[in-house]
Amino acid sequence: MRLAVREVLELAERCLSAAGFPAGPARAAAEAVWWTELYRGSGLTTLRGRLPALPEWDPDALTTTDRSEFVWVVDGSTQPGLVASTPAVDLASAAATHHGVGVVHTRTAPGDDTVPTLGHAAYAAAERGLLSVVLATGGAGTPRTVIGRPDDPHPILAERELDTPSAGHAALAAVARAGANDRRDNPLTQAFFTGGPETEYGTAGERLLDRLLHRSVAPSGADSRVDPGFTLVCLDPDHARHSGDLRRVVDRFVDGGALTRTFRPAEIRDRVETALDDGVAVEESVWRDVFDRSSEVLAPEFEGSYRGAGFNINE
Repeated sequence: MRLAVREVLELAERCLSAAGFPAGPARAAAEAVWWTELYRGSGLTTLRGRLPALPEWDPDALTTTDRSEFVWVVDGSTQPGLVASTPAVDLASAAATHHGVGVVHTRTAPGDDTVPTLGHAAYAAAERGLLSVVLATGGAGTPRTVIGRPDDPHPILAERELDTPSAGHAALAAVARAGANDRRDNPLTQAFFTGGPETEYGTAGERLLDRLLHRSVAPSGADSRVDPGFTLVCLDPDHARHSGDLRRVVDRFVDGGALTRTFRPAEIRDRVETALDDGVAVEESVWRDVFDRSSEVLAPEFEGSYRGAGFNINE
């Protein structure tokens, strides 16, 4: 069967509202489902696979365990990436805007199979004008790296699925475990700037980003430890902190063949136009299961429905 694009978003939002999500988090997670349906054709299928776990999902269960100027370590070990990703985007984006870089390392539930939705985090950050890198692994999901770059009318996204968590993810996980408040130096510098392959770029900012990108697709060692979860890195390419042309670094890396799938603005524009004209194809059984759960919404909206909307990460 085919659903209108708007119906996918509204169906996912009603389903999450029926599970007890406040209005703001329900909408945010529904947008990630919508994005995954449009880009991957699997958003509602991913949501349907997690319907039995919905009563355990709680946006308020995220806890900050450590933080520094622009690094956050978040414990979401009882929650899937779908629940934790939007707060991570908000934190990393705010830090990148103020400090030039924002890093959020989030631990998620073992067996999390919502990893495909995490590409939306890279997309959402790029829509805010930031360069973004998502390094993800999950107990039931394939490790992957997703890179986002602002463009018009849609961000450029490129990704690669991996057999093991990336060396970059392992390095940042180790930095996060070391304790953000005990570090005086840029954690990205600690993780990437010492050692690693030589780079052709002349400025420190370009070399740092180049190493980050290359290590984001390189396999981690056998002794590396990466808990289920994801790390989101956001950089403001126009911030005074950075030297060189960071956009050029991303463009050359995306064009270099290290990534296996690229979504370019023209392709996405065509995909969106087709979806708007023809709708998106969804298995009827998937629609039925999600629709049945969404029908459990008991109360209509009222004036105070959106009061307090948004995420609260406990500290």
